[in-house]
Amino acid sequence: MLHKRKISRLVWFAAIAVCAGIVSAGVISPGGARAQSQDDLVKGLPAPGPEAYASLQKLEVELDRSGGTVVAEVGPHAVTWADIADIIRAMPPIAGGVPFPMLYQRAATQALEQAALALRGETTGLDNDPIVRRRMRNAANDALATEVIRRSLAPNLTDKALHATYDALVANKPAPEEVDIRLIMVTTKAEATALIGQLNSGANFAELATKFSKDGTASNGGELGYARQDMLSPEVGAIAFAMAPGQMTAYPVRSGNGWFIIRVESRRQPAAPSFEAARGALEQDIIHAGAPFLMQQALKSAPVKYHGVTGTNAAKDPK
Repeated sequence: MLHKRKISRLVWFAAIAVCAGIVSAGVISPGGARAQSQDDLVKGLPAPGPEAYASLQKLEVELDRSGGTVVAEVGPHAVTWADIADIIRAMPPIAGGVPFPMLYQRAATQALEQAALALRGETTGLDNDPIVRRRMRNAANDALATEVIRRSLAPNLTDKALHATYDALVANKPAPEEVDIRLIMVTTKAEATALIGQLNSGANFAELATKFSKDGTASNGGELGYARQDMLSPEVGAIAFAMAPGQMTAYPVRSGNGWFIIRVESRRQPAAPSFEAARGALEQDIIHAGAPFLMQQALKSAPVKYHGVTGTNAAKDPK
C-alpha cells in the first residue's frame, strides 16, 4: 500500500510548530514577540515562481532549484530555500491542500525558530555538552544514511516501475474514506466538558472554536476539512470515523496533551488519485521496499566489531 507519512498530533501543524503543538505558528520578532502577520513574512521573503503553486512536489523542486537563496539570517545561521524545502518535504500529504502563502510562511517560521533556538544553545555553550554532541553526531549519521539510501535506490524510480506500482496498488481502486470534521481543542477535561454543555444548549460550534480552541484550526471556526483516518491521531481518528454526519462527541476525547470536541460534518469516498498526484508516495514506497536489503548489505561490508551487551571501554567523544 502507499507509504503514509504519519503525524504525531492531529493535523500537519504539529509537524511544523517547534513548541506550540497544533497552535498556529507566528513570526518571532527580534525581541521575541510574535509580531508580524503571515502576509508580512511572505512579502519579506523571496517568492518562488508560479510553478511552485501547482503541488507540494513542484514547490519542493522550485525551492531546491535555487536552494542557496538566503531568505533570512539568524546570527551566523543562514536560512535558505533549501532549508524550507526540507521542512515542507517532511510534512504529511495533507499539507498539499494548504494555500501556498500559508505553507511557505509556516515552513519559513519553523526554520527561523529552529535557527534561533540553535543560536541560543550555542550562546550558552550547550553545543559542547557531551550528551548534545552525541545526539548531534547521531542526527548527522541518520541524515547521511538516509541520503545514501535515497541516492542508491534512485535508479529504481523509473517511470516504468512507478507506473507498475501505481497500476497494482492505486489505479481503479477507491481512495480511503474521508471525513470532514470540525473540532475544538482545549487543555483540560473540565473546560471541554463545559463547552460541550454550551453546544448542547445551542451554542454555535464555529464561534466557540474561534474563541476557545487552542488548535491551529481555531481561526477557521474549528474546520479541519476532509481527512483520512491515518492523518488523524489514533484517538481522534477512531472517534471521528465512528460517527455519522451531524454527530458530535458526547464526551471530551483525550489525545496527546489536549482534550478534543469533534463534530463530523460529512463523509466521502474519493476516487483513486491520479498517477501524478500519487507519484511522490509511490517513490517513497519503492525506496522503503528496497531500504532493508541495502542496509543489510551495508552492514555486511562494514568493518564492525561488536562487543556484546556488556560493551567495552567507552570511546572518547571526538572533537
